[in-house]
Amino acid sequence: MSAELKAVSTPLLDGHQDDNAFEGYRWSYFSSLQEGSPLQQRAQSFLDSVNWDRLLTYAASLRNHPSCILLPEIGLGYNHMVRIVEFPDKVRWLARLRLSSVSPSANISEHSQMECEYYTIRLVQEASEIPVPRIHDFMNCSVSQIGADLMLMDCLRGNAGIDLNMDIPLHHKGSVLSRMAEIHSEISRILLPQIGTISGINDDGTYRQGPIPGLGGPFDTAADFYKAWASKVEFGLSADQLKEATGQFADEISVAIIDFKKMLYEKSASLSIRNEGPFPLCHGDFGHNNMIFSDNYHILGVIDWEGAFAAPWEISGEFPLTLSIVPPAMDVPWNYDAHGLPKDPQSRQKLADREEYIALVEEKEREAVLPRGHKLSSALRDSDRQYLATAMSLFQIGKPGWYSKVLGS
Repeated sequence: MSAELKAVSTPLLDGHQDDNAFEGYRWSYFSSLQEGSPLQQRAQSFLDSVNWDRLLTYAASLRNHPSCILLPEIGLGYNHMVRIVEFPDKVRWLARLRLSSVSPSANISEHSQMECEYYTIRLVQEASEIPVPRIHDFMNCSVSQIGADLMLMDCLRGNAGIDLNMDIPLHHKGSVLSRMAEIHSEISRILLPQIGTISGINDDGTYRQGPIPGLGGPFDTAADFYKAWASKVEFGLSADQLKEATGQFADEISVAIIDFKKMLYEKSASLSIRNEGPFPLCHGDFGHNNMIFSDNYHILGVIDWEGAFAAPWEISGEFPLTLSIVPPAMDVPWNYDAHGLPKDPQSRQKLADREEYIALVEEKEREAVLPRGHKLSSALRDSDRQYLATAMSLFQIGKPGWYSKVLGS
């Protein structure tokens, strides 16, 4: 499937792509893995299994160049490995390959997650000015003969925010949050008729929607989505792991977990502010962790769209990861003072930053002169529904808590 997508022209993408402050890629995760650990063995096995020579031959053919080379850097995430391909004219592409899944999903239909990501990026480029790396080619592992799903894209001169710092540095916070609010608002204005992934393009040029891994679909209503979620999603810890993590509270929290799913199913028809479509696109893991920054913290691109899908408004309206907090209702009560405010100064600062972020989103919405209707800022201000979306995310990764209290139990 060879299709070079149109380049996105935005001041931040083009104006800082050649930032002289760039001091190199900070990809240290792969090399830091303990020798012989499960993660290291998984990554090394994948590295050894890929036909890198064939990848280079294919990349060279796409640019009509006689050859290209792999640079020594190896980037590693939970689902992907990335390598830099350099051509004789010093042009660089990023080869992004999907690792073999630890637990393959049975609900992904015939489309791989990377294929859905490919079509999502195409939609984002066509429907917005959000900076994303230009894709030169996507190949499914079944036809690539390389040994993995492969995406070849522009190699941006920057690093993911999480490789630069776990948090946004204070002196860059204002400008980064402003730009994130603008991008988040743009994402929410990409609307689709159903809740589901972006799985292809129809003959008439519209985008085809497909199932969400682990849930199924696509769904016509938010209620159907919540029912599927309550029926199919399991808590991220086993009973033994939960007991070890929570001690004397294990039984109480186990009941809250069970009740949360039951209540979610029973209240599904009333959970969303807008039960029927159109539904906004949701990145799936939006935050500075999935943005490429120059060393001076200019946003060069938004990456890792593999978890993206059109979602209910409250799911789309989750705060960026850097502003995420545990919903107070499900948290331990001793973390809060008599007024219900967090005792931890960092958590209090996040609450203030969230208010600033909402104001920034509202400002971007006014500048865009949006038509009447539900907006991202409304979803962010709806704390009850916003906390529900956060609780659902935490549920899947196994964060212990009194989940049923988020729904009023």
